[in-house]
Amino acid sequence: MKSKATNFSIRRAEIKDAQALAHLFTDESMLAFTDVPPHTSTAYWEKRLGALSDSAHLPLIATVGDAIVGILLLQGWSNHIRRKHCATIALLAVAKKYRRGGVGRALVNAAIRACDQWLNVRRIDVAIDDDSAPLKRYYESFGFVEEGVKSFDLLRAGRYVGARVLARVNEHALPAPASPAPVTAKRRKLAPLKIVIRAGGEDDAAQTAAVFSARGTAAGTLQHPYTSPDIWRARLSAPGTTRQCFLVALVNGRQVGNAGIHPASDNPRQQHVCGIGLGVIDAYQSRGVGRALMEACLDYADNWANYARVELSVHADNTRAIKLYESLGFTVEGRYRDYSFREGGYVDALFMGRVSKALRDKL
Repeated sequence: MKSKATNFSIRRAEIKDAQALAHLFTDESMLAFTDVPPHTSTAYWEKRLGALSDSAHLPLIATVGDAIVGILLLQGWSNHIRRKHCATIALLAVAKKYRRGGVGRALVNAAIRACDQWLNVRRIDVAIDDDSAPLKRYYESFGFVEEGVKSFDLLRAGRYVGARVLARVNEHALPAPASPAPVTAKRRKLAPLKIVIRAGGEDDAAQTAAVFSARGTAAGTLQHPYTSPDIWRARLSAPGTTRQCFLVALVNGRQVGNAGIHPASDNPRQQHVCGIGLGVIDAYQSRGVGRALMEACLDYADNWANYARVELSVHADNTRAIKLYESLGFTVEGRYRDYSFREGGYVDALFMGRVSKALRDKL
């Protein structure tokens, strides 16, 4: 695509563009309002572009002659079956000389057009600095709507800034009704459980698959009830780091729930942020298993891994889980529309965050 007004072209980025992108971001003004760390190498861009190589993703660059003057990275979620209708604008940046010349608008329009007409994407979201009113208005001009703010999400120029989440939902793409609310029957009072929390591993694959084979467990997460033990074995045997952990909850030697805590990204500007995922088998919900797992995760985050912000998402109709998270210091920061596909329809999710007192007191 060409624009006669500014004489630039837009094409898909390729691995061979990595060196030029590293050079583009030597200008420190390119770092503001993006997640890119300073002094990125060619290898950094090769890795980042390589992760977006399949057709569910759309890495775009704008060029003037042989020079790259703008970039937009659209990340799809094809590996997350219940979020395959979603995509994220992970990066949008334009060289200082070419700003306000239509380059960024052309890149965003190209991504939206691809999502609407070819990629079957219903929801596109983007996170921007919460103090950037012009950028908020910019995305609103494309039909994006604000959904909330993640507090203290990214380090920029020596201070932590919040991430304002905006999204555009195309209701004509992958049409489906709203997901029915889960049935939460009242439980009679039962004897307290003896719950054992320990680190999980490859040997727990079969029982982990069994936990999520329960429909209610899968419904409360982004898993589905048909994941095989082999898939879990591959996940749990993959090389990990000390920045993440997987915990299982046992009652009488049987796994009844699990939780994972993981860094939000490998970006050094977000190394203070982690996310938590939690699943508890139906019959053991509201019996202290979820709380025991969450308390262990927060002990790891607070006392060992030095995470200052812990975040999670929870389906908006999962009132019991929301109440648990609030009792542990999480606050609701916003609401993702059509976040996941569950039981034949779309369901919203709340995003919640918990920020350490030390971080709040410093700023």
